[in-house]
Amino acid sequence: MLPPPTVDYPGWKEWSGRSLEADHRHRDRWLLEQAMSTLAQRERWPGHCALCDRGVEFSLAARDGEADFREEMCCPGCGLNARVRAGLHLLLAGLPEGGRVYITEQASRPFVWLQSRGVAVIGSEFTTDPERIAELGKMLNGPLGGHGEIRFEDVTRLGMEDASLDAVASFDVLEHVPDYRAALAEFARVLKPGGRLVLTAPFIAAHEATLVRARIDGDGIDHLLEPEYHGDPVAGGILCFFHFGWDLLDEARAAGFTDARMVLPWAPGLGYCGALWTLVATR
Repeated sequence: MLPPPTVDYPGWKEWSGRSLEADHRHRDRWLLEQAMSTLAQRERWPGHCALCDRGVEFSLAARDGEADFREEMCCPGCGLNARVRAGLHLLLAGLPEGGRVYITEQASRPFVWLQSRGVAVIGSEFTTDPERIAELGKMLNGPLGGHGEIRFEDVTRLGMEDASLDAVASFDVLEHVPDYRAALAEFARVLKPGGRLVLTAPFIAAHEATLVRARIDGDGIDHLLEPEYHGDPVAGGILCFFHFGWDLLDEARAAGFTDARMVLPWAPGLGYCGALWTLVATR
């Protein structure tokens, strides 16, 4: 699979000091997206799903005149939104034949999609509660269409061997990990040299530093901002600790990655628009 069209930046300095030409390119793309938001109130967006490899009409709803290009643009075939489709596209474009992949959610559409395509994929969930494991197992082996037993992993202490994987994928999980630096170090540890991490998380392109919303304080949680919870099909809302800034790239390099960039896929024909910022880091 060929990689999607992207622009990428290795850090805050390059982003904040981008050329006038690059700034105009981002502005023009934004203007097109505003027109697409208007169209989305009346019709679907025709395009081509790279994962399904066929023409589709992506679903896109505009609320208060603004379309959520990150969480919508869902493909009717694979059922995945733009954020996940673009992430998997980036992942597969650099995956060697027979490559082993770890994804940080198992009872999920991305895991099932990889499994259905014959990818050697390992998934996991962060729970040891028998009732929740049973519920997740029912989802995985039932409506999601996957198979297997639910595996427990703590991303700050993974059970995989050193240099045993070709890729790690994580889609909007890292913001829920209080010690995200330990998770980055574990992702680097389990990857082979040249292996890649493809990761999405709330990202504020206008911020050099990560916004800390909450932190662990002794046995409790210290909320520095109004608590923000993200949806979970079984556990309900999960607390968001961070909205990341450009210093996430520095943390990835400090964790053991030789290269780390924020990559922005943008291809309206593939249903990739808006702020699909994705961390791509190479071991």
